[in-house]
Amino acid sequence: MSTKIQKDIVCPACGQTQKLEMYTSVNAEENPELRRDILRESMFDWECLHCGYTAQMAYPMIYHDPMNAFMICLRPSGAVSGAEPIPAVRALKKRSVKNPQELKEKILIFEAGLDDAAVEQMKKGVVIVNTSRGGLIDTESLINGVRKNLDGNVHAYFCAATEEELRFALFVKGRQEPVYQTTKMAVYRQSQEVLRTLDYKSPDDFAVVNSKLAQSLLDEYKSI
Repeated sequence: MSTKIQKDIVCPACGQTQKLEMYTSVNAEENPELRRDILRESMFDWECLHCGYTAQMAYPMIYHDPMNAFMICLRPSGAVSGAEPIPAVRALKKRSVKNPQELKEKILIFEAGLDDAAVEQMKKGVVIVNTSRGGLIDTESLINGVRKNLDGNVHAYFCAATEEELRFALFVKGRQEPVYQTTKMAVYRQSQEVLRTLDYKSPDDFAVVNSKLAQSLLDEYKSI
């Protein structure tokens, strides 16, 4: 079941105190409206009732999807627990993320039935495509900059998948709007083959599966 608590929040703009409802756990099956708010990126939006100041108020949360058999722990501090999972959740896919955007992405990946380690590897080789208009972005300097500085200046997030392709949103430093890219499903299959070659197994605990892990796996694969 979903659980929530109330906490006093002091507005950094006006100094007034007010109550904030915080969901410490979300069950997507029982409360689909909370899943919707997370995917709309409105779950953690906060507005001061006194002065109108707005902010994203991320806080620790457990997201559980019984139907798709996964659980995600949102830890804004970035800390990873070394505690042994209880038997009731041991069979679930378990991940730890550090912000609401990563939480949303993991939900979409697992709902699509994809392996997040393979998806993270795909991000390393993205080519920018303007799928909304159907053509390649013609700014050569932007494309070259993304290829050279993917980790530092571009953050890629999985959006959706069909039988033939995967779609990503790329947030490029210096640009307000995301750039969209589609990649053939065949590339995802290749990423899966890399994992099979390495005999990679999904961790049993609340693992952090991100670009850092993807890079280490690719480096290991190249050394074979």
